[in-house]
Amino acid sequence: MKKCIFLLIGLFPLIISAQQTHDHEDDTRSKEIAAWLENLSEQGLEIRSDSVIIGRELQKVLQDESYRNIIYPDSYTWEQATEFIRLSQLRQAFWFFINLYSDNETNKEIVVRSVLAYDNLFKMDEMMANVFYTYSFMDPEVTRIVDGKPEVVRPDILETKLRHVREIVDYIHAYRTMQIDEDNQE
Repeated sequence: MKKCIFLLIGLFPLIISAQQTHDHEDDTRSKEIAAWLENLSEQGLEIRSDSVIIGRELQKVLQDESYRNIIYPDSYTWEQATEFIRLSQLRQAFWFFINLYSDNETNKEIVVRSVLAYDNLFKMDEMMANVFYTYSFMDPEVTRIVDGKPEVVRPDILETKLRHVREIVDYIHAYRTMQIDEDNQE
C-alpha cells in the first residue's frame, strides 16, 4: 500500500503545474503539456492498410542500447517505476506496471489501483494497449534479433503479458461501469 501512495504522489507535480495561471508561462506550459500528452498516447507500432508505422518511442528502443537496458532490466522494480513517474515518463512506468503485475497479488492490487487513479486523467485502456504494443515486441524475454531482424522466440511470454494487459483493461472497464452506476444513483 505504501508503494501505491508513492505512485500516486507522482501525479501531484503534473496537476499543480497544469493549474498555473501566468499568461505567457501558462501558454508555453500548455504547449509543453499538449506535446507531452500527444507523445504519451502515440502508438509504438501501428498498421495502416499495407504499411507499418513505427512511433518515436519504439524507434528510440530500437536505436538506443542504453535505453533498452533501462526499459528491459533483468528485474523490474517499484523503485524504477516510481522514478519514471517522478520524471513524468508515464509510458515507461506503465510498462513496468505490466511487468510487475504478475509477481504477486499485492503487485496486482497496486497496479490496478494506480492505473485506475490515472484513468481519471487518461484513457488508460488505450494507454495500456499502446504501451504493450510499443515495448512488448522488442522485449528480450520475447524477441531475439536474428540477422538484423526481430524473431519472436517466446510467444508464450508475449501472450502472458497481453493477457495481463487485458485483465488490467477489464478492471478499468468494470471501474468505469461502476462509476456510471454510482453517478446514475445520485
